[in-house]
Amino acid sequence: MERFFLLKHLTVEQLRELYCDACKVGKLLVEYDQPGVEGHYEVNLSDDEILKNITAVSDNGFAYYEDHEDFADGVMLSFALIGKPFTTAYINIGIDNLRLDWFVRKYGLAQWWQVEGSERRQYPFTKFYTLESMKQHKFN
Repeated sequence: MERFFLLKHLTVEQLRELYCDACKVGKLLVEYDQPGVEGHYEVNLSDDEILKNITAVSDNGFAYYEDHEDFADGVMLSFALIGKPFTTAYINIGIDNLRLDWFVRKYGLAQWWQVEGSERRQYPFTKFYTLESMKQHKFN
């Protein structure tokens, strides 16, 4: 299962706060991945440098993975860094339904989407569920 939340409604300040909140419970990885060149490599950047390059105009993402290909179960946040072309800060957070609920409430993640067949389908968060005992989330 692979599900995505849109972050376009968040301000720069909220995105930076989300980054800080996620770093408290997850593992940070910053990667440089130039288009047309195979592979990527890890980049060492300070939190201050990452924070100043997070912007609301970049493609920032919040993805939920459970039993999906080579991805570890959990949440991955990604922040494309505006002043660092082809560089993205990723934060991997282990699966935890209470933590997921907290992030959803705090950052107003009201909609999620997934690819079904060849279509991208949108759903309200009230229809979000996880495979673990088919836990249904009931707020929003």
